[in-house]
Amino acid sequence: MNYWKHSLLSAKKFNGHANDYLAVHKFMDASKLFYYHMKHRVLLHNTYGIELCIRKFGETLVNADQQTILIRDIAAEHCREDLMGFVPTLNNWFTYTDDALADLINPVNPADTLLKEFVFLPLVMSGLPASLIITHSNFGVYLVKEMMGIDYALEWASHLEGANIVELLKFVKLTEKWQHTPDIKQIKKLEDERI
Repeated sequence: MNYWKHSLLSAKKFNGHANDYLAVHKFMDASKLFYYHMKHRVLLHNTYGIELCIRKFGETLVNADQQTILIRDIAAEHCREDLMGFVPTLNNWFTYTDDALADLINPVNPADTLLKEFVFLPLVMSGLPASLIITHSNFGVYLVKEMMGIDYALEWASHLEGANIVELLKFVKLTEKWQHTPDIKQIKKLEDERI
């Protein structure tokens, strides 16, 4: 499902207009810019991605109907809509990764405390070294830019040696039905309204 359809569904669920929710859904699907395959969901369609949305957009937004909506709820609905009603953690995604993936990650310990906290957040949240592919890759450079600015992103890029998220995601195994299937009932709601 694309981020505009997610925005339309948010307007149905939370009121207001689809444009009220567009930025959140666009960020949740930013991983498609790097890997246009269902595996892109591994990177932000989880509680880590929800946490980043809260950090980026704040705790709440006020929609066009002047209602205050939790960013957490908007991002969680995005996950549910794409993943059969499930909101996974990083552990749900990275428990079944190929053992070779951890060997490909070379954790970098930046001197800057804020940068260090950010790039190690996936590991802190999951305890799984494989989850560091999110931040220790070209996608991680993008996330640093989005969350901390271009200067931090350029600094972070200088520490990484061509870690390409497309190559790293090849080692992630999709073994559960929810990882492959959107919530068809949500898509049907949108289609029924167009008739």
